[in-house]
This record gives sequence, structure tokens and C-alpha cells, in this order.
Amino acid sequence: MKRIREVLVVTLIAACLLGANLFSGSRAGAEGCPRGSLRGNLISQGDIARLSIRSEAFRCGTSRNEGSASAVPVPMYTYETLCNPDSDQGPKTLCSVAPCLQDDQSFAVRNRRLPDGRLEPAGFACLASNQVSVSSGITLAQVHAAVRNVKLPGGKIRVTPTSRGLANLKSFFWLEGASQAPVNLSIDGFKLHAEFRVVEYRWSFGEGEAVVTEGPGRPGLESEVNTVFRRRGVYPVEVTVVWVAEAFLDGSRVGEVDDLVSRAEMSYPVAELRTVLTG
Repeated sequence: MKRIREVLVVTLIAACLLGANLFSGSRAGAEGCPRGSLRGNLISQGDIARLSIRSEAFRCGTSRNEGSASAVPVPMYTYETLCNPDSDQGPKTLCSVAPCLQDDQSFAVRNRRLPDGRLEPAGFACLASNQVSVSSGITLAQVHAAVRNVKLPGGKIRVTPTSRGLANLKSFFWLEGASQAPVNLSIDGFKLHAEFRVVEYRWSFGEGEAVVTEGPGRPGLESEVNTVFRRRGVYPVEVTVVWVAEAFLDGSRVGEVDDLVSRAEMSYPVAELRTVLTG
């Protein structure tokens, strides 16, 4: 028992020291322990300690002399993600009552994998996006980062009256060209497919209240995107397009990536009508 405690303590210290050797001198170094800050579970049997990190297991132990008995297999922990912040959280669904999601983490079932391959339930865990494995060696954070690197089109703002507006009369705006075809990306040999759709359009006109619409506006005087400028001047007009992407990794749905934005802007001159008396 004393020997087990020593291995556990030394292994934990090694993990915190960014991959430092487990033992000094001729007693070998860490096997399969990458550099970096490691978090996981330590399980020990005999003089072998296994460090289970996220959904991958890294074996850290002492070297054995040639001809010695083989190391006895030890159990490890794995995680099966059931809900993430992008899951459907409608009423009476599992993800509507699962913990973790309110902290923007994923809810995962924790399993104990025995040396003979059997799984035993071992509670649950809350995992950050960089801990959630969506495929072998690929995390949810990597998928989100790849999708967010796609440059989305802002489009071009159109307006009526075209050349300039008139104070105290409506001007009508719409957006053209803000559409994005599906894209295929590669992450460490895996095919990432992303499909984009616009959630809403947020318009601002340099003064007054902003306008939020579900559509890009209609050309001409029928556009629901309109405003009245009260005085002459040159006004900055901007529209922020809010997108969401649905991601698939090698054909399997991963989830949605939200809060994607693109922007378009223009300067719009506004003149005043003046009445001139003649006679």
C-alpha cells in the first residue's frame, strides 16, 4: 500500500511538472505523458499507475527490467457526451434537465473500462469544449474553431432613394449577397462539413433605434427595413448579419456553432427639402 501511494504521488507531481520524469536515475521516465497541464484520474495497481485524461488514457509508470513479468492491466475511465450547450433543450428532454449546460459545459456519462473490456457506470462529468471528444483525437473546440475561421460574406447594402435621402421622409434599405454555400474542411484527416444559415439582421442608422429583422429586406419601397432621418447629414448605416452553422464530422452531426457574424456598411447622405417662395 505504501508503494502504491508513492507511485500515485510521484505520478501526480510529474503531471503538474509538464511531463517531467516520474522517477530519477535508472528508474525511467514518464511513458506517453505529453507536456502540458494534465487533468484526470489516477488508478494504481502494484507499481503501475495509469493517468486517465479526458477521453484518452495515458499510461505513466516505471520501466521493468527485461524478462520480468508483464504489467497487470488496470482499469481506465472514458466519457460519453450526452448533451452539449447546442443540444435541443426543449421541455421534457434529457438535456433540458441535465446539469453542466448552464455553465456552458457538456454533460457526459463517466464509465470505468475494465481490463476485460467491460464498462461500469461511474457517475457523470461536466466537460469544457476542449475536453469533449467528438471523434478519435478531435475535440468539440477544434470543430468550433475551424468553423469560426470561415470568412462569411457581409453583402452589400442597397437603398431607396438611391443617391441620397430626404429628411423627415422614409428611406428603405435591403441587403444583397449575404449567403454562404456549405463548406468542407479538413481536421487532422477528418472531413468537416458545415452548413450556414442566417438567424437575424441587426441594422443601425447612426441615430434612433436599431432595427432587427429575420430577412434581409425587400428591394424598393416595400422593404421592412426603413427609417426616417430627422435632419440633413451623412449617416453611417451598418448591418450585422448573425449566422449559425450546423457541423458534421465524417458524416456524423456534431452540433451547431452560433454567434457567427459578418457586417456590411455604407455612408448615406440625407438632404432637406426647402421651400422657396417666388413671385
